[in-house]
Amino acid sequence: MLKTRLMTAAAMVALFAAPAAFAQEAPTPETTPPAPAEATTATVEAPQAQENSVVAVLRADGRFTTLLSALDAAQLTTVLEAQPAVSIFAPTDEAFAALPEADRTRLMDPANVEELRALLLYHVIAADVQSSQITGARGGVPTAGGAQVQLDGTGDAIKIDGATVVTADIDASNGAVFAIDKVLTPSASQAAMGDEQSVTPAEPAQPAPAAEDAAPPAQTTAEGQEQAPTTAEPIDEDQPVEAAPPAGEDEEQTDPQA
Repeated sequence: MLKTRLMTAAAMVALFAAPAAFAQEAPTPETTPPAPAEATTATVEAPQAQENSVVAVLRADGRFTTLLSALDAAQLTTVLEAQPAVSIFAPTDEAFAALPEADRTRLMDPANVEELRALLLYHVIAADVQSSQITGARGGVPTAGGAQVQLDGTGDAIKIDGATVVTADIDASNGAVFAIDKVLTPSASQAAMGDEQSVTPAEPAQPAPAAEDAAPPAQTTAEGQEQAPTTAEPIDEDQPVEAAPPAGEDEEQTDPQA
C-alpha cells in the first residue's frame, strides 16, 4: 500500500468534475430603488494560481507542449494550478507523437472534450507523491478521474500501468511532476484488470491398472481363423498321476512258432 495522503475517489471526482466548480461567479445584485448612497457590489475572488505550480513546471521543462495544449483544451490548466497538492504523470511530446494521428485529432476535437478530460485526469493524483513512497511497492491508486491506476516500484524503474517514469520527482510548489514515456488510457487500467492469474499445469493422466487375469491374445490358425486361447487346467495334487508305459509294451507280441 502506498502511504500517501490520498483523497477518496468520490472526493476527487467532485473536485475535478468540471472547471466550473472552481470558478465562482459574482452574485447578481437585486434591482433596488435609487438610494442616496452608492450601492457596493460584493465580489468573490477566484483561486489564485501558485507560483512554480505543476503547470509552471511543465511549461519550463520544454518536453510537454502537447500536454499543455491538451490541458488548455480541456479547461484543466487553472484547475491544476490552484490545487494545494497534486501530482501529474506527464506524457512527453514523444509519447503523444506515438499515438495514432486519428486518436490525437479525435481527442483535440472540441466535441470530444469530455473524453479528453477523462484521459488527462487519469494522469493526475490528488496528492504530493514522491518516488520514495512508490519504490518497493505496487498497487492501485485512485486518480482524479475516479479510476484506479497501478503504480509499480518493484522493478528497476517506476512503472505506471504500461508506461515507464523517465524523470521522477520534478518538484513544484503544489506537488510533483513525473515524466512518462506513454499516454495512459483509463480503459487499459492494470489496477482494474488485476494481476494475471497463474495457471496451474494439469497433472498427467495416470495409466489404467493392468487387469490381473488378462486373457492372452487369440492365436490365428493356418486357415486364417482365430482360435480361442487355451488355458492349462490346474493340477489336483491329491489325485495320483499314472506313469506312461515304456515304449513298445502296448504293442501286441507275436508267437514266433505261429
